[in-house]
This record gives sequence, C-alpha cells and structure tokens, in this order.
Amino acid sequence: MRLIINSRQVIFGAGCLLAVLALIAAGCGNDDDDDGTGVPTVIATTSIWADVAANVACDGLAEVSTIIPPGGDPHAFQPSLSDRGNMEDAALIVANGLLLEEGLEDTIDAVEEAGTPVFRVADHVSVIEFGSAMGHDDHDEEEGHDHDEDEHEDDHDEEEGHDHDEDDHEDDHDEEEGHDHDEEEG
Repeated sequence: MRLIINSRQVIFGAGCLLAVLALIAAGCGNDDDDDGTGVPTVIATTSIWADVAANVACDGLAEVSTIIPPGGDPHAFQPSLSDRGNMEDAALIVANGLLLEEGLEDTIDAVEEAGTPVFRVADHVSVIEFGSAMGHDDHDEEEGHDHDEDEHEDDHDEEEGHDHDEDDHEDDHDEEEGHDHDEEEG
C-alpha cells in the first residue's frame, strides 16, 4: 500500500492530535499519567511521530518521547518490559499504524485495552492502494520486453547500462527506450 498525504489531511491529523493533547492536559488522563512534572507524557512509536507530537505540543503541553530509537527498524523492534511499562503509564501513544510497527502491535493493543489512549495516524488519512491493485507489480509484460526464455540473460551479467556489443538480439529491443545499440557503429 502507498500512503499519500495532502496538506488538509496533515492539518486535520495535527488538529486531532492537538485536541487529544489538550484534553489530556485538561485532566482527562489518568492520575498515574503524571511523572511528577505536572505534564502528561506522550510516547510516539517512531522519532518522526515524536517530532510531530512535540511540535503539536508546543510550549510544554506534553513531554514527548519515543519507543523505537532513531535508526531502529520499526517493523522488527521488540519492546522491553521497561518500554511496555512506560507505554502503560503514558497519557497518549502516537503510532503510525498500517503495520509499520509490527513488533509493537501486540503491546500497543494490550496497553490500549488497559486504558491508554492510542492515536493511530493512519486512521486519519486516506490510503491509496497500489501494487497489484494498480497493475504495477508485474513489469514482465512491458511492450517489447519478452524475457520468457531468457535468451540473452548471460549477455547482460557483467554489463552496465545495457550497451550491447553483439547484434544477436537487436531486433528484440529496437523500440525499447534506454537501450543504445548504435554507440559502437559510429
């Protein structure tokens, strides 16, 4: 799937996040959410969403931290017991959704069931399908590109840029872009 975001969706999503943060700051969160600073804690799954939440929570509206360290793989990250405890104590969790945080999904679901609010950004944007739904996952059927029999695969093993020294299959690619067979003739 491909995610296309327009400015209206970003503004709407940021507004929703700000509204959630404002409600938490107004006292709608659990008493346990307070870490002693009087400011609710927001935990984002990735550093990108932590930056967005911190910008939305300007002027110290919330203390924002991240679970997955910068450079960490959000698909494979496994939270520690400490991470899970921090998520349970948070006033809000901000997650991407769309299975980006596959290793965190069970933990996010568990802390949400226990009462911690979760803001999944993907729930607030329009997702546009791509790949097999759009017909872009199989390029073997491109015009003039028949590789069913791999008749000249070995000729390309060590070449760069498809500069052909031999004319044994020139007719197969006459109309294909990006193939220059005339370089060595002139």
